[in-house]
Amino acid sequence: MSATFHLGILPNRPMQDCIEMGRISEALGYAGVWVADSHSIMRDAYSILSVLAAQTSKLLLATGVTLTVTRHPAVLANSWASLQELSGGRAICGIGVGESAVHNLGLQPERLAALEHKIGVIRALLRGDSVEYEGHAIQMPWSGQSVPIVMASSGPKSLQLAGRIADGVLFQVGSDPRLVQYALDHIGAGAAQAGRSLADVKLYMRVATAVDADRDKARREIKGYASIAAGTVFATVPREYFGDELHADLARMKAAYDYAAHGSNQSAHSDLLTDRIFDAIAVACTPAEAIERFSALAQLGIDGFVWPAGMPDPYPYMETFAREVMPHVTASSDPSASS
Repeated sequence: MSATFHLGILPNRPMQDCIEMGRISEALGYAGVWVADSHSIMRDAYSILSVLAAQTSKLLLATGVTLTVTRHPAVLANSWASLQELSGGRAICGIGVGESAVHNLGLQPERLAALEHKIGVIRALLRGDSVEYEGHAIQMPWSGQSVPIVMASSGPKSLQLAGRIADGVLFQVGSDPRLVQYALDHIGAGAAQAGRSLADVKLYMRVATAVDADRDKARREIKGYASIAAGTVFATVPREYFGDELHADLARMKAAYDYAAHGSNQSAHSDLLTDRIFDAIAVACTPAEAIERFSALAQLGIDGFVWPAGMPDPYPYMETFAREVMPHVTASSDPSASS
């Protein structure tokens, strides 16, 4: 069977450009778009998703990802029920503890126990049920919606929680199959705690990607997003999964990280990305190399790949990937491949 591919949109560009990226991605055959939610440094994700709900017909519409630190569960439930209705059932609530969105406001990421509780509240509100939250009974009786909740995870505890409670997991642990297997092992362990299997959890892998005949050019184009991914992986994946040299490279880059330049190709910290980091974190290479790498990852049982188009001019890369890579990546037909 074929793997599905989704586009990540970073709204650090004009709104109309983000919307055009979504429309073009549908025309090119991408399965969905995941729009980053990071107030202060990016445009509003929900505005973009609402327009795309009206201007597309097949595209899955997700946040990549939203957060509960700055958005009340009732506000999130209302947004997702509305998007689900507007899109005709194409909404996916990608949610996490928060990173740049909280750091740039001087706040702290959500604790996992609090996130688990709030996800339960959001689900109840989406169904139209009455639920107690902070001592008050709250309800959204008009909804009656079911929206898949996909939890963004990278660390062991977060991956296990996602495997236990979420409809799907959007994990970002790099592109090395050994790191991916680490994520799958923890998701599977969490799923087992809830009496289900890894096959019951939708597996989305977010990976920094750029494909071009010029391999070096591809790497230059995504160094902004690759630095985001590298920082996340360094902060969340246990030390024993890294070789000493890779760990030292990542530590050097993370120490210089500037959240005010989150995702920027012009950031000083992105200049500290080494080839060793690129090889472990990203898929930045020629189309032939990308087919080989994604096919190997698909054999692990990944349901969908999300690659954030953070380069200054994403359109040629979106088209090259759609034409020269997507049709040629195949996943295992063996349902036990991811167990």
